Amino acid sequence: MTWQDFLEKAQKGVAYSDGSMGVFLQQYGLGGEDCPELWNVTKPDIIQSVHRAYIEAGSDLVITNTLGGNSIKLESYHLADRLEELNAAGVRNAREASRGRAIVAADIGPTGHFVKPLGDLSFDEMVNIYKEQIVALANAGADALFFETHIDILELKAGILAAREVCDLPIIASVTFESDGRMVTGTSPEAAFTTLEALGVDIMGMNCGTGPKEMLAIMERVGHLFETPIIVQANAGLPHLVNGKTHYSETPESYVDTAIHMLEYGACVIGGCCGTTPEYIKLLIERSQKEKPYLHYKKRVVDFLKLSSRFEYHRIGHHLPFTIIGERINPTARKLLVEDILSGSFQRVREEALKQQQAGAHVLDVNMGIPQADEAKLMENAIDLLSTVVHIPLAIDTSSPLAAIRGMRHYPGKPLLNSITAEPERLALLPEIKKYGAAFVALPIDEHGIPESAEKRVAVMKRILSEAEKLGIDKKNILADPLVMTVSSDQKAPRQTLATLRAFREELGLFTTMGLSNISFGLPARSFINQAFLTMAIENGLNTAIVNPLDEQQMGLVRATDVLLERDPSAMEYIRLYSGQKTITPPSGTVAQTIEQRISEAVIKGHKDDIEKLLDEALEKGLKPKAILDELLIPAITEVGQLYEKRQYFLPQLLLSAETMQKAFAKLEPLLRSTGTTSQGTLVFATVQGDVHDIGKNIVILMLRNQGFEVIDLGKDVPAETIYRIARERKADIVGLSALMTTTMPRMAEFMELLKKENASFPVMVGGAAVNRQFAESIGAYYAVDAVDAIRVAQKILEKT
Repeated sequence: MTWQDFLEKAQKGVAYSDGSMGVFLQQYGLGGEDCPELWNVTKPDIIQSVHRAYIEAGSDLVITNTLGGNSIKLESYHLADRLEELNAAGVRNAREASRGRAIVAADIGPTGHFVKPLGDLSFDEMVNIYKEQIVALANAGADALFFETHIDILELKAGILAAREVCDLPIIASVTFESDGRMVTGTSPEAAFTTLEALGVDIMGMNCGTGPKEMLAIMERVGHLFETPIIVQANAGLPHLVNGKTHYSETPESYVDTAIHMLEYGACVIGGCCGTTPEYIKLLIERSQKEKPYLHYKKRVVDFLKLSSRFEYHRIGHHLPFTIIGERINPTARKLLVEDILSGSFQRVREEALKQQQAGAHVLDVNMGIPQADEAKLMENAIDLLSTVVHIPLAIDTSSPLAAIRGMRHYPGKPLLNSITAEPERLALLPEIKKYGAAFVALPIDEHGIPESAEKRVAVMKRILSEAEKLGIDKKNILADPLVMTVSSDQKAPRQTLATLRAFREELGLFTTMGLSNISFGLPARSFINQAFLTMAIENGLNTAIVNPLDEQQMGLVRATDVLLERDPSAMEYIRLYSGQKTITPPSGTVAQTIEQRISEAVIKGHKDDIEKLLDEALEKGLKPKAILDELLIPAITEVGQLYEKRQYFLPQLLLSAETMQKAFAKLEPLLRSTGTTSQGTLVFATVQGDVHDIGKNIVILMLRNQGFEVIDLGKDVPAETIYRIARERKADIVGLSALMTTTMPRMAEFMELLKKENASFPVMVGGAAVNRQFAESIGAYYAVDAVDAIRVAQKILEKT
């Protein structure tokens, strides 16, 4: 089978992937402390037998045993120097087993680290890490690359770009959603798939994390929104231990009963993840071929433009509500904003962003054009900040090609680039737009300047469309700007703009946008001109505009127009906004007045660069360190935890606030120690032996320390005896254990047995992706579902002791 055969099978009906590799390897004796990729060279016969079992069950695609084959993961086993060998062997085993009967997809998993600003690796460092592994896999003869089980869309983007920069293999990209339907870092399915589709992957989808019922619910939401083929590989339900062995809640029959319905909503490649076996895949194939549920699916017809942020997505289309692009993050003629940006504070940038989002903007235009400044670096910094603060997509507004490229490269979503013209130096950006998956604003300007007539503007726009088409850029990814000229200098100019709008929509089939405020330049009472022209433009086909969303009258006009043009069904949004009903939003960007309020706001909003000088100011005014901690910092981080639990905040905001709190606590700790203030309690924390994952553990520790707990972090892959010895020596109040993999969960039970043997009575708190409450209770431990819950559990434990 060739890749083209596989893709055609998927597009015409359904193709089948394989199931879990790990469940087999555990049966063959793989322990939690063992490196699965090492078995590619030490036990190739076992790896090949697993691949053959899935092919014989009917799988059209097998995934190599290289999920943890990147240098960071291999270094945890002291095997980074064998990266090329282990990855090549993984591909070789799959090819030997398949012998052309199935596609060999080279498995590429996450590194276990986040990209800055959430983590410790720069974007380019992450790209280079993935390049190492991808080169090894491609050289070994893989048919395709399969990125799977990714929890951070920016890390996955780094991997995809790495692949594009070193090879031309087809790409399958799959992310993992939590039980609440979002990635760990807060990305919705719609946003994740918008980003992956924009990056040009051949197949995209989801795997691991949840069972078939949760994934079916996601397919019902997203299947009709995308043209890219979708792959789904669910877990066989929840794992649980029976006599030290992992079992899953879904039988082959119950798994297939649910999974088969995913085909009705547009899944066209289907298989399984953790806990599924060839028995599951064989039954899935038999049932789907007999019932043919994919015939009930109506082919996707996507007639709108999509943008995405790290968190959400937004659609622009002729029959959709009008899109507001907020204009206020622009330093032109704004001295205070310039000072804010050049100082590195970005406080005003943050506040402008939050205000515009709260006012109803759907996209934020971001301009960092300051003379003699490093605009590319400023754009990168602005994107790092805003992509963690606001939920709506960003428009990268720059005349600098370098700033445009840096912005598109680092953005954790599908951005809008503002703008491209028919001038050669601007058209030269089109390949970069294609590479980074951006949409763009197109201006009908060429080397001769701005055409006066609508006909000539249409002619220039056709040139831009032609160049974009050559690169495979769909016109649905273009917002055409008809060019707004000021009415005060030429009263006929607005008519040409409106005529151009109509032609863009009716003749070229384009979506449109404009910078509105230029129409009224040089006139008094400009808002009247702006609002009148905006209404006329919408009627003539305008889909979006770059405006000030803080102008309530203008926003009201837009929302009323949506009602009158039947773009707000049953006027539900209009009624929601103007009937007194309020939307729940994160805290606004209002500047606090007192030092106490400013300290609280700094923690809640994650202003980590400001917190130390705020504490200095508070101490100079006579506030006591303990009062600052107990009355300001602790309540603020508690509020952050509540926002996180309500899913108004997600992991990026939680991390920023936690880091702010950590800097504050480090500042106050010497003063608290000198006054005799003690911690809430002492915890010894570790990832259990055999498990080299520690992202979750590190976040939990960060939050616990922020609440005043003393935490001794023993790291990852820690033997039970070491954990017990340190806990005894440090007289720990609580022992915390983390495990990501089902293969290492038994180590938690072994630690509990060690405590019984030693007649010790440390309360033990457990957590991690593989752990659930049922398992925790079965071994006599406390369970914490996440970092916020861990604080609550630790406090309850201490209340009992």
